[in-house]
Amino acid sequence: MTTSEIERQECPLCSRPGPVLRYRFEDCAILRCRECGLMWLHPKPELEQLHKVYDEGYYQNKGFFQKDGNKLYGYVDYLAERINKQYDYQRVVGRVKKMLPEPAPGAGGPGRWLDVGCGLGFLMDVAFDQGFQVRGVEFNRSAIRYIQSKFTYPVDYGLVQELKFDGVFDVISLFDVIEHMSDPAGALRFLRGIMAPGGVCAIQTMDSDSLMSRLIGKHLEDFRRTREHLYFFSRRSLSRMLDETGWEVVDIRFVGHTFQIGDLIKRLSVYAGWIERLARILVRPRWLFEANVYINPGTKMMVYARPKPK
Repeated sequence: MTTSEIERQECPLCSRPGPVLRYRFEDCAILRCRECGLMWLHPKPELEQLHKVYDEGYYQNKGFFQKDGNKLYGYVDYLAERINKQYDYQRVVGRVKKMLPEPAPGAGGPGRWLDVGCGLGFLMDVAFDQGFQVRGVEFNRSAIRYIQSKFTYPVDYGLVQELKFDGVFDVISLFDVIEHMSDPAGALRFLRGIMAPGGVCAIQTMDSDSLMSRLIGKHLEDFRRTREHLYFFSRRSLSRMLDETGWEVVDIRFVGHTFQIGDLIKRLSVYAGWIERLARILVRPRWLFEANVYINPGTKMMVYARPKPK
């Protein structure tokens, strides 16, 4: 990628030309807008390439821990992470319920929840247990088949802005999804149109400008997922996009994840192989590898937003 080619690129958010080259990879790069700070992948994969990523192996990727960048996508074993993920989701659903208006007498629950990029349905399952009527949207057909085999929750296939919904939703969630979207602004604008007054939109994604994200740089897992991550947001750039698509940000906070210690060590060993070798020597008793720990390194953010009055 030449300097002149970079200078011809235009920011998808603020339209300023001439971004800077932030990170270079073998066959692509991450560019950063000089004005708003949005980062994006160039060139972006075609839709056909994305379909090859979001297949039945996405949630059980045996090559996840290999240093080959082409293998870094999806999850090591998403099914094995279910308990830990749902433990973290409980906190989010509880916080969202406190942010919603009190339901009207006889309403029968806190409202309708749309989970965009619902994966295998684990967040929907938690929200359902908390009284919500849930619905999902998913781009991976194998994930939809899994949900249909385990749950009765309705799930639509495709890009959310191309779908039709009956009525509005009280909660819309996008957990580790917005960075995958080819047109995140268009999706947010569409979602604003199906959000109930006083509703809550919860977006989880990486904070590309956080201290830890900048320290780790191109070695950070979220940056290296160049087969699937198309955009990289900071608090400033995501807040601007939300503002321009009809949303008002009400809260932003760092969020972590509950890991099994053995899996966490494997993830860290991608950055430095000696970490796993040292852990095998030092960690006693061995069952500690299967224990869980909550880690918040300050690379992920949760953004809560409400629809602006029309």
